[in-house]
Amino acid sequence: MRRDLWPMVSNRSAYRCWFLFGLLSALAMPGCSHKGEVSFTSATKPTTVQVINPTVRNIVRVIGQPSFIESYERTSIYPKPTAYIQKWIVDIGDKVKKGDVLATLFAPELIEEDGTKKAAVVLDQQRIALAKEVVEVAKADVMAALARVKEAEEILDKYEAEVERWDTEVKRLQREAERGVVDRRVLLESTNQLKSSTAARDKATATIKRAKAELLSAEATLAKAQVDVRVAEADLKVAESEERYARAWVDYLTLTAPFDGVITGRNANTFDFVLPTTGDPTAFYLAPDISPGGAAAPIYVVDRTDIVRIFVDIPEQDANYVHIGSKATVLAKAYRDQPIPGTVTRISWALNMKSRTLRAEIDLHNPGSQLLPGIYTYVNLIIERPGVRALPESALTYSGDKAYYWTHENGHAVQTEVRTGVSDGEWIEVTNHRPPVPPEAPSDMVPWTPIDGTEQVILGDLLTDGAPVEVAPATEGAKLVSETPAPDHRPAATAPAPVEASNEPIRKAENQ
Repeated sequence: MRRDLWPMVSNRSAYRCWFLFGLLSALAMPGCSHKGEVSFTSATKPTTVQVINPTVRNIVRVIGQPSFIESYERTSIYPKPTAYIQKWIVDIGDKVKKGDVLATLFAPELIEEDGTKKAAVVLDQQRIALAKEVVEVAKADVMAALARVKEAEEILDKYEAEVERWDTEVKRLQREAERGVVDRRVLLESTNQLKSSTAARDKATATIKRAKAELLSAEATLAKAQVDVRVAEADLKVAESEERYARAWVDYLTLTAPFDGVITGRNANTFDFVLPTTGDPTAFYLAPDISPGGAAAPIYVVDRTDIVRIFVDIPEQDANYVHIGSKATVLAKAYRDQPIPGTVTRISWALNMKSRTLRAEIDLHNPGSQLLPGIYTYVNLIIERPGVRALPESALTYSGDKAYYWTHENGHAVQTEVRTGVSDGEWIEVTNHRPPVPPEAPSDMVPWTPIDGTEQVILGDLLTDGAPVEVAPATEGAKLVSETPAPDHRPAATAPAPVEASNEPIRKAENQ
């Protein structure tokens, strides 16, 4: 029996003895010849209890969960084109660097198509060069047509001046011939000169029209040549795009490592016929890295093992207290018997609807690749709640999903509902409390009050609501209960393990 409950039990036993003694004495009194009067005095006294105040403590809770190790990244290598395996280079257990060639495939039709697309690119480049030369020729033709138009316009000006001159001369000679001053033959000669100049002017006008038409034709030819250049340039872009597309398919014939890692699966054999997305259909159907559809296995499986991940499923009641950076230890007995320190790197922020657990992941450096993926581990997550108000677990009672403690008011026990937090098995965090809610009142009518440490909580739970109680003077035992430091549940320091726990380099690795 707990020491803190002994005064309570002792008092009750004494009260029962006194009550039985009084009842037996009354029954033993004589009653033959006179009236006897039966009376007794109640010996019930208030229950003596000890109280404690919520004290500020550091609550440390350790959550232990089984887990397993998984590589930081795992990639299955499938072929993109339909091809044959020409040569496989690495095997399981081989360490590879990013970009290392794992295998080469054979598909001659893709290589031929790539050559055709490259030739089309060269042809379009030559067409562009030819079109640009045609543009230069058309520009020269335009310049020549402009010169001819200018020349014809100058000739026209000359003949117009001639026409104007001879027209004036003919009119003058006509007047003089009418007076008989000038011979008619002189007038006839001037008239012929006027007709000749007029014909030459008309011819120059026609020449200008023809020169302008040739200019328009040359300009149209130039515009067409310029359009041909743009069309040829567009054709070149299409050809280059098709050439890159064909070259990409040729590049798929070389399988390379996506990152630094270890080959953990190989299903490649020389001249295996492989299909897109399904790998090698002749691979062993019980291979552990079989494709999800079950049709075939990937050609290679590459694991990144310089960093490993440990998965931990946290129960719902502890999910709110685990966050990024929470301390943890990982025990992998297949590796060594000493726990490896680490911290929570990421959490899923959502509970699994079936298991009601929160997924947390711990990243550990694995420079020597000694932590193998698939190893069973046991993880201890450490929840630290420093400087919180706490009560002994023995001071609380539970009914369903609600927690209560006993306090006293006007000499009577009062059951008070309390909200709790993290518990280390002996002490439990308490945050708020509220008095009993009347049955006829809604539960939200009585507000919650934060616990400030002045509350007097009765130790023990052998009480009923409204029972008389008497607070005993503070004893050394109660003082020790309230002042005993919280036990340290953190795991003992261990010798430095070769596997480091710092997560900062992991962040850098993720960014790369």
